[in-house]
Amino acid sequence: MAHNFIHQIFNASPAPSLVLHTDSPKFTITEVNEAYLALVGRKREQLIGKGFFEAYPEYPYANTAPWKGLLDKLLDDHLPNQTPVSRFVVPVPGTGYTEVRYLVSTNTPVFNDNNEIECILRSVADVTEITKTRLNDTAFTKDKFLYDTQRIARIGSWEADVINEKLVWSDVVKEIYEVEADYEPDYTLASSFYDDEFREQFQMAIQETLTKGTLFDLELRIMTAKGNPCWIRITGKAELLDGVCTRVHGAIQDIHNRKVVEQQLIDSRNQFESLIQTIDGIVWEADASTFEFNFVSDQVEKMLGYTPEEWLGEPDFWKNHIHPDDVEKALGYCLQETMEVRNHDFDYRMRRADGEMIWIKDMVSVIHENGKPVLLRGFMVDITETKRLVDIEHLEKTVLELNSRKGSTLRHVLNEYLLGIERIFPSMKCSIVGIVNNRLNNWAAPSLPDEYIQSIENIPIGETAGSCGTAAFTRERVIVSDIANDPRWADYREVALPHKLLACWSHPIISSDDVVIATFAAYYEKVKVPFEEEFKIIDRVIAILTVVLENRQNSEVILASKNRLLGLVNELQKNNERYEFVNKATNDAIYDWDLKTDHIEWGLGYYRMFGFNVMDDQYPLAKWACQVHPEDREKTEISLQKQLSDTEKSKWTADYRFRKADDTYAHVVENGYILRDRQGKAVRMIGVLRDVTRQKQEEHDLKLLSSVITNTNDMVLIAESNPDDLTGLKILYVNAAFTKMTGSSPAEVIGKSPMVLRGFSPLQNDFGVLRNAIRNLEPLETETIRYQRNGESFDLNLSLHPVADDQGMLTHWISIGHDVTDRLRYIREIEEQNQKFQEIAWMQSHVIRAPLARLMSLVDLVKNYQNSEIEKTELLDHILTSAYSLDDIIRDISSKTEQL
Repeated sequence: MAHNFIHQIFNASPAPSLVLHTDSPKFTITEVNEAYLALVGRKREQLIGKGFFEAYPEYPYANTAPWKGLLDKLLDDHLPNQTPVSRFVVPVPGTGYTEVRYLVSTNTPVFNDNNEIECILRSVADVTEITKTRLNDTAFTKDKFLYDTQRIARIGSWEADVINEKLVWSDVVKEIYEVEADYEPDYTLASSFYDDEFREQFQMAIQETLTKGTLFDLELRIMTAKGNPCWIRITGKAELLDGVCTRVHGAIQDIHNRKVVEQQLIDSRNQFESLIQTIDGIVWEADASTFEFNFVSDQVEKMLGYTPEEWLGEPDFWKNHIHPDDVEKALGYCLQETMEVRNHDFDYRMRRADGEMIWIKDMVSVIHENGKPVLLRGFMVDITETKRLVDIEHLEKTVLELNSRKGSTLRHVLNEYLLGIERIFPSMKCSIVGIVNNRLNNWAAPSLPDEYIQSIENIPIGETAGSCGTAAFTRERVIVSDIANDPRWADYREVALPHKLLACWSHPIISSDDVVIATFAAYYEKVKVPFEEEFKIIDRVIAILTVVLENRQNSEVILASKNRLLGLVNELQKNNERYEFVNKATNDAIYDWDLKTDHIEWGLGYYRMFGFNVMDDQYPLAKWACQVHPEDREKTEISLQKQLSDTEKSKWTADYRFRKADDTYAHVVENGYILRDRQGKAVRMIGVLRDVTRQKQEEHDLKLLSSVITNTNDMVLIAESNPDDLTGLKILYVNAAFTKMTGSSPAEVIGKSPMVLRGFSPLQNDFGVLRNAIRNLEPLETETIRYQRNGESFDLNLSLHPVADDQGMLTHWISIGHDVTDRLRYIREIEEQNQKFQEIAWMQSHVIRAPLARLMSLVDLVKNYQNSEIEKTELLDHILTSAYSLDDIIRDISSKTEQL
C-alpha cells in the first residue's frame, strides 16, 4: 500500500526522480517515477531491486569519484549534495536512435522521526542546452554558465553588508521569494518572510554568526510575496575583519518539492506501519534459510494470544506451535517453494495460547538477491471460521442426503451428524435427547460415557434438570459454563463431574407445531463460555436437526395413515402419498441458499429430478425464479420475500410449477427452513423441492373419476373382498344411482354383504353365473337380472370387475348395473308388433287371394262367354258372395292394423 502511494507521488512529479535505500555500498533502488524511466529509456523491472551502481555498469561515472563518493558522503554528513555535469547517451523515445544529454543529479536525504536517514531522494536536472552553448560559444563565460546552472537547480546567492545594513539578493533568490526583479530587500525586515515557527530559529542563527562567526545551514519554511508557502535551504558564512563581522554571504536553494516528497514519504511510512499493526492479520518477516523470525506485528496477540516478544524470543516458535499433524507438510512445502524462489500460500493449524487450534492461511513473498532467497515476508490470516463453515456445509449436505436415503435409521443419521460436528470442534462432545412424555430419552451421544447416558435417561424435565431438561422446560437456550457451580445442575452435577464434564450448553428443538421434540447439547471438559462463532454453529445445527426430525415425524404420520383408509378413492390417494414419500426419500432436490452471496447449492437430486447437467457455476435466486412458471412466479416470489422479511418466521412452503431441462414443467412442493442472524435478518435457507406432478395428475384423475361415479345414472357398488373367503364380500361404497334404483340408502348397506339386497329374487334370476365369476375371480361383462322394489320389477344389465393390489392379490369388486327395463319392454312390444305384422302379411298373401281369384274368374265368365239370363244371375250372385267374403277379410286386416 505504501509503495502504491509513493508511486503515485513520483508519477505526479515532472522531475525525473528515484528513491535509494541506505544500504551502502549497494544503494538499492526502491522506487522510480515515470519521468525518470522516460529519461533513461529503461523499464521499471530493470531498475527496482537493483543496486544503483549495478543498474548502470556501462557508465564510467558509476565507479569513479565524485559519483561514487557522493552517496557515502551524504550518509556521513547528512547533507544534500550534487554531482558535476556529466555526459550520458540516452535513447530518443519512439525513434530507435540515441542522443547525448548532459545531466546534473541532486542527492537529498529523507529523515524519519528519529532524525535518521530513511532513504535518499535522487533528482535529475537536464542541463544539455546550457552545456552545449557553453561548449560551442567561446564568448560564453563561466559566470554565465554558473548563473544558468544555479537557475536550473533553483539555487541563488545572498549577501548582507553588516556595516551599511544593506541586503542583496540574486535574481534566483528573488524568483524563489516571488518578488519583482527590481525588488530591494530590507535589511531589517527580511526575516518577516519566515513562518512564525521558523523566524526565531533564523534570527538566532544570524545572531550567532554575527557574534561568533559560525557557519549556519538551515531548512526553513517561508511565505512568499504571493502568499505561497515554500521550503528553502539557506546557508551563511561570516567575513571577519579584526574579529568583527563585516559581511555575511551564502546561498538559498528552493527545496520545496523535495521537502513535500520527504513529508509524504514519512507520512506514507507511518501509515504503512500503522496499517501493519492494525490490519486483521499477522504481518511477519523471517530469514529465508533458518525460518527464524525477525519481525511479527502486534496482531499476533489478538489472533493467537502471544506477544511479539514471546514469538521473537524463541527461534523455533513458529514450528513448535504448528499442529503436529500439519508441521511436516507445512515446513516441507514452505521450504520447497522458498528454494524455488516462488511466492506461495498454504493452510495449516496453529495452537493458540489458550490451547485451542485455529486454521491459518499464510501468504508468503520470497525476497531474493541474485536469484538466491534471503528473506521471507508474509501475512497470516485466521480462516478458522471459513474452514469450519465449509466443513459444516459439507456435513449438512451429507446428513440431509443420508436422511433422504431409503432404509437409513434416525439413530444412524443423528450419530453421523454429531460425529461430524465433533470432528470440526474436537473439544466438543455432542448429544441429542428426545422429549417423550416430558422426560429425557437419549437418541444419540456417540462420545459421551455410557454410564453417564444411563444415569440421565428418563429423568423429568424442569427448571433444575441440568442443561437439557431445563432447555426443554423453558423452551430457551441454556448456557451452563460451569456445571460445578450452576444451580440448574444441583441434582445432577455429581453424575457429570466424575466424567470430566465441566460445561454444557443446550438448545431446544421446537417443531412447526410449537412442540419441543428434542434438545441438542454440547459438553466440554473445561469451564467454557461460548464464542459468537459457536452460537452461530449451534443455530445451524438446530436448523438441520429440525428439518431431519420433522421429516422423520411427518414420515411416521404418513405411514401411520395407511391403516385408516376409507374407500377405494382414499385407498388410491394414500397409496399415492406413500409413493410420494418413497420418491422424496430418494429423489428430493435438496438445496442450501446463502443469502449473503446469493448462491444456491443444489444436491444431486435436483439434477436427477429436472434433467439438468451438474454444474459448479454461481446459481443466484434470479436463476431459480426464471425456471418458475410465469403464471406462478410473481405470487411465489412475493410469498418468499414476505416470509424472509418477517423476523419471526423460520419456515416457508410453496406450491408451483418448475421448468425442467426439456422445457416441460413439473409441479413441485417446496419446504424451506430459514436461518437468521442475531438481528433477525435471513442469512441462509435450507430446504427441499418435491416433485408432485404425478400426485397432481392422479388427484385430478381421482376427482374426475369420483365425479363420474357420483353423477352417472348407472348403479355403482364397490365391495371389499375377504382375504380368507374371496366370495365373502362387504359393501364399501354405493352411489346415488344405486339408492334411486334399489331404494336402499348408503347407511343401510355399507359394511354389509350384497346378500342383504332382497330384491334380487332367486326364483326370477339365475345367480350361478355370478357365483362362478366371483369364485373364479373372473370379470363378468354382462348379465341381465331382475330386481323387485315395492311390487315393481326392474331389469338390470350387471357387470363385475375384480380389483387387485400391487402384489396381484384381490382386494375389491366393482359392480356396475345399468337399468334396461325400458329397453326390454320396448323389445317385447316390437316383437308383439312383428307377430301381428306377420299375421297381416299371411292374411294378405294367403287368405285374401282365394275370394279375389274367384271374383276374377267369375268376372272373366261374364265378360268373355255367352250366358243365359239365368246363368248371368247365378254368376252375379257368386260375384256378390265373393265380394262380401273379400270385404270381411279386408275388415279383419284393418282391425288388426288398428291394434298395432
